[in-house]
Amino acid sequence: MDTLFGGDDALRAVLGVDWEQNATRLWNIPLHPMGELNTINYMAGAPDTPENTRHRIHGAFMQLPLIPLVTYLFVRGFIISVRMVHRRPAMLAGWCCLVQTFAGVVYGLVGFLFFMPSGITCRHYVWYIGSSVTLSTLCVGITLLQRAYLVHRRSKWLLTAGVLLLIPQPLTVYFVWTSPVIMTPQIGCLSYYPSYFPWIKLGIDLPINVLFSTAFIIVVYRQYRLLGSAAWAHLVRNGIQTMCAIVLSNIICVLGTSLSVFGQLSQMLFVLDWIITSILLVRHCVAMNAIPSRTAAPRDKAKPAEFAPINAATANAASWSMPVEQSMRASMEHTVTREQ
Repeated sequence: MDTLFGGDDALRAVLGVDWEQNATRLWNIPLHPMGELNTINYMAGAPDTPENTRHRIHGAFMQLPLIPLVTYLFVRGFIISVRMVHRRPAMLAGWCCLVQTFAGVVYGLVGFLFFMPSGITCRHYVWYIGSSVTLSTLCVGITLLQRAYLVHRRSKWLLTAGVLLLIPQPLTVYFVWTSPVIMTPQIGCLSYYPSYFPWIKLGIDLPINVLFSTAFIIVVYRQYRLLGSAAWAHLVRNGIQTMCAIVLSNIICVLGTSLSVFGQLSQMLFVLDWIITSILLVRHCVAMNAIPSRTAAPRDKAKPAEFAPINAATANAASWSMPVEQSMRASMEHTVTREQ
């Protein structure tokens, strides 16, 4: 770890000098002894002084109250996602919601096991969070990319750029798994990743966020130029606001972690972003699932071509899995209406 943490005296004081030499290794990854403890084992090894014991209790159980709340949010999202996938199994965004929320439900189980006797260790806990956050980022990225691709008339360069920018995302798992994980008296279970890791993650996330933000801002500008004050009502119906909120949440949380706004607790912003984006993604999928196959005509009939990419994107994303008979019925109704 000298090459990763060289010059960080505070970190060396926490981990110990040359701790890797006698450390147990898994896949050539040194495992810190304090990371192989769960909460109960950590509490059992507390010093005899009341002050130190109080610090350990505070640090170990500070994260416990959040687990039931987070679990509830993910379970609720998972149930909604199951219903959406069952209704429209060909909708890609629905499957992304399902995968992401299922990972969150498992996170709740893992979190409770971390506080149980003979439960999982701190290392397992952090490794799972790191893997789930990366999986969530990929699911959100795929959904955003699909949306941007459709509203920009199936732009090939946008699709190619988005795929290329999503490829480096698994680097987050590498840094989380190769960084020492330990239990600390003040905070509890933490990953001591390299000081430059948040900036690397910012460099990975920022380009694709800029790409998606630019794509959505262009759509917003076109809508505003066409509809004026009615633009936001149309954007809500098409889910563009939700997509922009997901991108904004990711940028804010990554910047907060990179700048260490909350000190060692700043890494919890990764989890916060995971929760926020999961809720927003499910909301977007629900809205898209409720949109009929034919989008209503724009209020300004003088410029219907401006709405073509947006309405086509909504119709394509929402009706991929519509049964054949329902599509035929909708087409017949539309024909009768026009004849009348």
